[in-house]
Amino acid sequence: MNCRLLILLLFPLFVSAQGHSNPDLNKQDEQFILKAFNNADNYMNSDHYDSAQLWLNKIYLKVSYRKPSLFSYFLTSRQAEVYYYNNLHELGLQEAFKGENIASVLKDSILMADACNFIGLFYMNNNKLKDAVKYFRKGLKFAHQPPYPAEYIELSKPHHINGNLAEAFEKLHQSDSAVYYSRESLTESKQINSKRGTATAFLNLGNAYFQKNNIDSAKKYFESTRIAALAGNDFDVELNSYSGLANCAAAYDQEKEALSKLEMGFMLLKKYPQLNDFYSLMFLETAIKLYKKYNDQIKLIKTLELKNRIQTSTYARNNTQIQTLLLTGLKNEKLIFNLELAESENKQSLANTRVYVLLLVLLSIIIAFIAYRYYALQRLRLANLRSKISQDLHDEVGATLSGIAMYSYITKEQIKNQEHDSVNNSLDIIKDNAGEMVAKLNDIVWAVHPHQDNLFSLLERLKDFAAQLTTVKNIQLVFDISESLAMLKLSMEQRKNIYLICKEGINNAVKYSNCKTIIVKVTHYQRLIQIIINDDGSGFLIDEVRKGNGLTNMASRAREINADLKMESIIGFGTKIRLSIK
Repeated sequence: MNCRLLILLLFPLFVSAQGHSNPDLNKQDEQFILKAFNNADNYMNSDHYDSAQLWLNKIYLKVSYRKPSLFSYFLTSRQAEVYYYNNLHELGLQEAFKGENIASVLKDSILMADACNFIGLFYMNNNKLKDAVKYFRKGLKFAHQPPYPAEYIELSKPHHINGNLAEAFEKLHQSDSAVYYSRESLTESKQINSKRGTATAFLNLGNAYFQKNNIDSAKKYFESTRIAALAGNDFDVELNSYSGLANCAAAYDQEKEALSKLEMGFMLLKKYPQLNDFYSLMFLETAIKLYKKYNDQIKLIKTLELKNRIQTSTYARNNTQIQTLLLTGLKNEKLIFNLELAESENKQSLANTRVYVLLLVLLSIIIAFIAYRYYALQRLRLANLRSKISQDLHDEVGATLSGIAMYSYITKEQIKNQEHDSVNNSLDIIKDNAGEMVAKLNDIVWAVHPHQDNLFSLLERLKDFAAQLTTVKNIQLVFDISESLAMLKLSMEQRKNIYLICKEGINNAVKYSNCKTIIVKVTHYQRLIQIIINDDGSGFLIDEVRKGNGLTNMASRAREINADLKMESIIGFGTKIRLSIK
């Protein structure tokens, strides 16, 4: 917001217009608000935003800005402006969003354009350039040229929004778009004879063309910036025209010309030391860059000292102002809350009753849903368990029973034919299959038993199984486990699959590896269990046996419990199986 002096001329009409939307305001209140707003505006003109905030707070005492009205919008936009010039962009963004809501409720396109422009500015200063472009474009949809109604104070106009959009595209390095919106801003500035708008549009064009490396066009527009700024006494814009012209001269290696333009800028700074710090620091950044380029150490040091003085002064002033802003802002929010709380106490009882009834109904629904879902999950879990046991019985026991039945039939025929040797062989097979079936049934019963839900009991059972196999072949068995593993609980699926994977691995080592020693080591770190089965046997080529049922089943069982199964084997150096489970 740049032409705040119009507020002083238009504000009496503005307050008068607000009297209808705020019937609680009497004549004395209106006069006080006029005085407070004028004082706040005067302090903003002199960059004393902390003092401006104090006067804005006095207005909050009279009217709550949360009630949508033209007055509340202007108050919100002034508050956002105070935050903007003090680099409190997050607080300012919240105020700008409040302004957008008020404008939306009032269905006022002029206010909506102004609010979107503010939101875009805050996003741009937070370097959220895509969000900034979105809101600037949204603002352009609502914006139109003056004249505006008499009760409106100074607000964003189309050339402001186009200029900000050009700056956003320049920061996005989309130079062609920056040129386009700069030209739009220039056209609209000239239509309403805005001298500052014209000067800043020329400056944006110069920056965009310089970014495109079109130095001649950039130089022409920087010179136009200087002329337009002089005509409007906009010395901060004039200052940046000199830095632009200096950059153009440096691009053509015209050292003398570049330094001359910088000197003109420093003369302007000396003449008007009260120039906006933001524009002054932009000019000094260019000067520092060029003095470094031309190795002018004396001027470089002086420029750095001047920059440091300005920054130190700015930081000191801003820190004081920001402290005041935050403290008074919090006090103001608390005050408004108390005022509105007192106003709504009479209505709160009924609202609370409705809320309590609604919460009770909602809570009942939630409890009923949780209970239903719990019992549904329990039924589903039980059904899955039954299905799993049924599948295991079919897979593990069914095939063995079928084999026993087949060999029983064969044995019967062999007895008829008096084939005594074959009968003995068939009976041995039936005996082995029956023993295997009993072992598998024991494994299934053990896996579903709730008292065997820890890792230590699983490893003890695995150790007993391994000991029976290794003793027959005189293989040394080493089990490296700790009793602390008894604290680790496992699900039924984990117990069954871990046991069967390890059982298959040990069985393969005993049958095929020709090993002398089998070592089983179990470790637990954080939430990871690792089981390693290592033998010193002859080893094998993994690729050649990968299609075997045993290894395939091991991999399938590991996937079923989301475990990681790795197998390493080297001819002559044995085999290592590593199973990792979370």
